[in-house]
Amino acid sequence: MEYCRALKFEQEPNYKHVIGLFEGCMTRHNFDGKILDYTWKQNRLQKDKEALKAQMLGILNVKPKRQQN
Repeated sequence: MEYCRALKFEQEPNYKHVIGLFEGCMTRHNFDGKILDYTWKQNRLQKDKEALKAQMLGILNVKPKRQQN
């Protein structure tokens, strides 16, 4: 964060340096960059699907009001 915040607006970042920072952080926290983790995405999609289904069922279960003539 310090490196990024120190950049001027018009300055081009040193991408090799930034990638090195991320790789160092991943190594320190025992993450393997070659193993992709889609668990979060799958869980998020499932929750969104369930929420949409519940919303649609809620709409379908609402009885329309009778109009008086």
